Amino acid sequence: MIKKMLKARIIGPKSRIDEAVKALHSAAVLHIETVPEEDIGNGGLLRRLPIEAERVREREELEKARDALKNLAALLPEPPVVRPVRVEAREIPRYMGDLAHIGERARELRARKDALSEELSSLGKYEKLLRGFAPIVSRLGGLKNFEVTGVTLERTREDIAGLLESEVSRITEGAYRILTKDLDAGTIGVVLAYPKHFDQQVKTLLAGRAIGEVRLPDEYADMALVEALVLMGRRRALIPGLVSDIDRELSTISLQWYDEIDGTARAIDNALDEFGAFSYAAASSFAFIIEGWVPAERYGALKEEFRRSFGGSVMVSIMETDLAQDDSVPVLIRNPWFIRPFEVFLSALPPPRYGSVDPTLYVAIFFPAFFGLIVADMGYGAVTMALALTLRSRLKERKAYRDIATVLAIASASAIVFGFLFGEFFGDLGERLGLHPIIFHRIEALTTLIYVTIGIGVFHVLLGIALGIKSSIARKKNKKAAAKAAFFLLVVSFLCVLGATTGNLPGEYLMAAAVVSALSFAALVLLEGILGPVDFLEALGNIVSYVRIMAVGTASVVMALVANKLGSIPESLAIGVLVAGLVHVLNLLLSILSPSIQSMRLQYVEFFSKFYEGGGRRYRPFRRR
Repeated sequence: MIKKMLKARIIGPKSRIDEAVKALHSAAVLHIETVPEEDIGNGGLLRRLPIEAERVREREELEKARDALKNLAALLPEPPVVRPVRVEAREIPRYMGDLAHIGERARELRARKDALSEELSSLGKYEKLLRGFAPIVSRLGGLKNFEVTGVTLERTREDIAGLLESEVSRITEGAYRILTKDLDAGTIGVVLAYPKHFDQQVKTLLAGRAIGEVRLPDEYADMALVEALVLMGRRRALIPGLVSDIDRELSTISLQWYDEIDGTARAIDNALDEFGAFSYAAASSFAFIIEGWVPAERYGALKEEFRRSFGGSVMVSIMETDLAQDDSVPVLIRNPWFIRPFEVFLSALPPPRYGSVDPTLYVAIFFPAFFGLIVADMGYGAVTMALALTLRSRLKERKAYRDIATVLAIASASAIVFGFLFGEFFGDLGERLGLHPIIFHRIEALTTLIYVTIGIGVFHVLLGIALGIKSSIARKKNKKAAAKAAFFLLVVSFLCVLGATTGNLPGEYLMAAAVVSALSFAALVLLEGILGPVDFLEALGNIVSYVRIMAVGTASVVMALVANKLGSIPESLAIGVLVAGLVHVLNLLLSILSPSIQSMRLQYVEFFSKFYEGGGRRYRPFRRR
């Protein structure tokens, strides 16, 4: 249900605007709007509220503090449960002082951890290279007899190895050794050995090529190969423990301080929000004005709160405005608790416009009904309900998932009811146990089921058109309301013509229905142009589309019957139960997925398209975080 809104104006002496903004923040009901430009320029009395230099400096300091807290929070692991400490604006400097040393320590630990992680990665790379080069170096007679240099080449550039050997041969006049080894799928290792007095020339050569020279960290540069490998291995084994120690200390800091960090950050955001509220206000030389939207049911409480707090010096009043045609009015939707989970269907759409229809109630009625009519099996409904309630219990902290699970549980209850009416329990298993249809058997009454689903389609589509008429009247869009009314009459009269010509309605209605059809068609064309007939044809297609309820439901019944039939073939009871169970599980999964999709489609496409007006603005009251 879309709640009625009122446009409120708060006027008071300029000296009390700070208190008024804080009072509005605490009241948490006003959706603040910018005072319109036409009011600012009217007579020259009002102007935008100037932001004083002191306020600007204070805001900049708060923004810096907020950035500092964000950086600090990013350094710490978030604890599983966060209970923000309530921090008042005046307490922010004290909390920031307490948290300063925490930030310094957290940065030290994080830098240390990053350095260790980088060292661990580098050691792994060097160790891999040294182990690859070790057999080559040993064949060269050890590090002490030659100047030995290791380089790596990408396998895509292995032609460089030949060019490199040619150049080294020229520099050393043939006094060199070169050996290569595949280090991995993409890298070739090359070891060069040459007299030490050619070292500078060879290094110059390597520097001028697209070659990665292997340079050990300084602490390993003067060591023998084996000694370097041993020390690298010890260091690699030690680093994970050091990193774990740092993580434990960061976790301890987080557990001890995260609530204060989060609470202080919220206090800063609240203070910045109050600074932001000044930019929406206007002021004369002596008074300020703040405007915004408030739910009608909360207006009285807001006015009384200001009367108590300011004793009449700051006034709250209602502004006269034509809400019906004002698309800028924010939309607040409030439904009873048992319908509220179905609001999740609106989360995929832009909010409805103010004054139009909130479809939540109708979705709460028709989605479970369509789902239940398609599944219509007591066994499947019971299993689906158990799954839905389990999910709801486990995901209760996550509202969207909890709502989806609740909707599924309600829909599965509908499946149980329809399963009882059709006498179905895991297909015909119920019938074998003595359960019989109360209304009709779905497989044996397909024609009846087709008529029933088309009848549901007629009612649902006409209801959608009727809601469109109501919405247009409420929003004072008279031409659109008249077009919707002509649309409604055309669909009804055309269906009457069909009924009379096919013998389903008395023949005496034919002429009257034909006349109404012709007149309503002409009116629709006059009001909507070519789009009117197009909408009419689309509506007829929408009505036929409801046959999918029968089609998908029948497919589910047949699959359940097949499961029971297959289960009765094996001589072994255990194998029969296993086979039937597997097919039933598959059918159950399809029975959750397909009916949900088909039911949602009937809501979004066939029903909402007749009345839903998106593009509304969400009601966002000015309140503390």
